[in-house]
Amino acid sequence: MDNIHEQNVYSYKKHMWHKKGIVGQIQETFEQVYNRMKPVEFGKFPATFNVNGRVVPTKVNGIFRIEGDKINFVGKTMESYKLRQPIDYIREVDSMGEFCETLGFLGANGERLFASWVLPEIDIHGDTIELFGMVTFGFDGIVSNKLYVVADRPICANTVAMAIADAEKTSNHGRGKNSEGAIVTVKHTSETHVETMGYWMRFVQSEAKRQVEQIRSLFCKFEETPISIDEAYGLFDKVYSNRSKKEKTFLPPELKGKQDEALENQAEKIKSNVDLAMSLFQGAGIAINGKTVYDALNSVTEHMNHHVLAKKNDGTESILVGQRGQVMNDAISIFTEYVQVR
Repeated sequence: MDNIHEQNVYSYKKHMWHKKGIVGQIQETFEQVYNRMKPVEFGKFPATFNVNGRVVPTKVNGIFRIEGDKINFVGKTMESYKLRQPIDYIREVDSMGEFCETLGFLGANGERLFASWVLPEIDIHGDTIELFGMVTFGFDGIVSNKLYVVADRPICANTVAMAIADAEKTSNHGRGKNSEGAIVTVKHTSETHVETMGYWMRFVQSEAKRQVEQIRSLFCKFEETPISIDEAYGLFDKVYSNRSKKEKTFLPPELKGKQDEALENQAEKIKSNVDLAMSLFQGAGIAINGKTVYDALNSVTEHMNHHVLAKKNDGTESILVGQRGQVMNDAISIFTEYVQVR
């Protein structure tokens, strides 16, 4: 199953995942690219219940994808949700004055939109890393709008959506517990949430050189920090255990057996992930030498990009902003803490 919505995806001069969508040969604005796609529009309508023949209003609203006479249910939300159309976000992205690198819709109804543009690339002692700004927008009543820096290692096609390792980040910016790698998260409850995303995008672009230097310094620190086999194993175990379920001690005996079985399966999966990462670290990975923290990071990103099968789609969303993206961001955070105390 493909998670790209009806070929509604674009990439400048390079094929996107599975060679889907449009490949552009000239630089264009985001709106110019979108105008060549199938239009995507949504509507929000109040929900009512029919109770004993009476129509009872609620504060719940339904979100629908509207295509001419065809209407599909997308999600539900509350009255406070400020629905805006994809073109509104696309025009705000264009306010930066940058050309479109990628643009696409994900999901069965195109309920998630992503767009990216080029940031200056960096060199990690001979290993080139391409950097992009990326924004993701949701139209299903659940997914917030987020801004990322995406690092791509072309030598092995490893991609990770990440925030900059900045100690000044708050709980909703950068590496806070709610950010999942995003530089900023903006909810739909504000009337000006689209404009707020625009402020952040223009700010990130204006600060691009400083941000790139921060990432270069961090990754160079990774490359300059040696790590032993045992230390790598411990870090991998910490990465893959980071989001694991913890044992509950206050539990009826009838449920404890199920928990023990689930925890045993979880432990086996963590060990399998650690063993695969160790294999990549010790020579099976692409351009990985098994000597530094940078090698350890590339082992995790290669694992997530190439050795984990997507459950529901081609993996695009999972790698960038889903579960696999979260694992890679955990690795960056954990490795950052490690090198800071060395």
